[in-house]
Amino acid sequence: MILPCREISQVDRSLTRKALKLALNELKEKNGGVLLSEHALKICNYAPNLAKTIAGLILSSNDLSFKGECISLLGLQFQEIKREVVEDCIKEKIIYAIGINDRKPQRTREAASFLFDNEVIQELNTLDKEYEEYQEAFGS
Repeated sequence: MILPCREISQVDRSLTRKALKLALNELKEKNGGVLLSEHALKICNYAPNLAKTIAGLILSSNDLSFKGECISLLGLQFQEIKREVVEDCIKEKIIYAIGINDRKPQRTREAASFLFDNEVIQELNTLDKEYEEYQEAFGS
């Protein structure tokens, strides 16, 4: 079955869009912290305050066992227990985690993140439909 040029160009656009998304995701993976989504950047703005709060909780504890375990989990040595060092370490880990989550394909993220975003779901459904039509047309 031969498809009219208009239909093929729509399918080609869909595939090109998917290829670009994959290429950008690969670029994000290779360059952590670069090309974060607007949402991820907004969350990253809270990282310094969150890191300061967590560091304060750790360092203000009188329980040496708790402090030692926290410092160990952060990959630091007891000799390195300076507030700025602990804060920076926590902030880096938070930002790294945000970057990792941002790189995940949107389909593997929790459904709750799309709960109120119909536009994204509709776009994904449209792309899936176009891709299925392409596969049917070209037998791939």
